[in-house]
Amino acid sequence: MSDDRSKNYRIAVVDRSIDLLEAMSAASEPVGVSELARAIGSTKSATFRILATLEDRGYVSRVDGSSKYQLGLNLVHLGQSALERIDLRTVARPVLEDLHHRFNETVNLGILASGRIVYVDMVESDHGLRMSAQVGAHDNVHSTAIGKAILAHLTAGQQEAFLRGPLPARTSRTLTDADALRNEINRIRVSGFSRDRGENEDGACCFGAPIFDSQGNVAAAISVSGPDTRLTGEIAEDVAVAVRAAAEEITDRLGGRADRMHEG
Repeated sequence: MSDDRSKNYRIAVVDRSIDLLEAMSAASEPVGVSELARAIGSTKSATFRILATLEDRGYVSRVDGSSKYQLGLNLVHLGQSALERIDLRTVARPVLEDLHHRFNETVNLGILASGRIVYVDMVESDHGLRMSAQVGAHDNVHSTAIGKAILAHLTAGQQEAFLRGPLPARTSRTLTDADALRNEINRIRVSGFSRDRGENEDGACCFGAPIFDSQGNVAAAISVSGPDTRLTGEIAEDVAVAVRAAAEEITDRLGGRADRMHEG
C-alpha cells in the first residue's frame, strides 16, 4: 500500500495515542497531562481521555500520590512478545553475508544447546581450502570461538558448572585446564571477542563474538574461520574487530543489549 493510500486509512485518535506513548517513552521521568498535551499538540481534555483509556488497559499508569503518568507494564509484555517473534537466522543472515563478502572466509552462527554448540547458519568461503561445518552439526564449547564467546558471558554459576565437567582435547592446543579456560574467559570479556588458535582443528583459526537478547543474556555467537595461514597479522586484527562489530549489529537488530556482569 502506498504512503498516500495508507494516510487515507489513518485514525487521528490512534495517531495521537501513539504520539503520546512515544512522548512518554522519550521523557526521563513521569509527566503530567499538560506537558503531554503540549508534546503531542492536543488539548488537555483530549489528552486526558486518551490517558484514561490507556490506563484502563494497563498501557500507562499513574504514579502514586501524583497526577503524573508513566508507561505501563502491558507495553513490556507487548515488546517482549514482538522480540520473541524475531527469527535469529533471518536477522543475522545479512550480517553474515557482509562478513563473508569482506573477508571471503567461512562465517558461522551458533547457539548453545544441551552443553554443545549447534551451528544454525553459515556462509562458506569460496576458497578451495576453507574451514566449514554443516548446519545442525554439533561442536565442543571450550575449543571453538563461538563456544568460548558464549561461555564467557554465561552466569558465573553456569561457567563453573561447565568448568567442572570434562574438557576433552581436540588438538594439542585445546585448553583442557579449568584455570587456563577461566583466564581465557576473562580475556574475552575484556576484549569482546574470542579466538580459536587451532584448538578445535589443526591449522584452523577462528574469531568469535557474542550476541545478546533483550534481557542482556547471551543468546548466540558468530565467528569467522579460516586457515591460520590466511588469518594472520593485520588481517587477523581486522577480522577480530569486524566480528565484534557484526555481533553488536545483530544484537541491535534483535532488540538486544550488551550483557551485564552476572552473579551466581
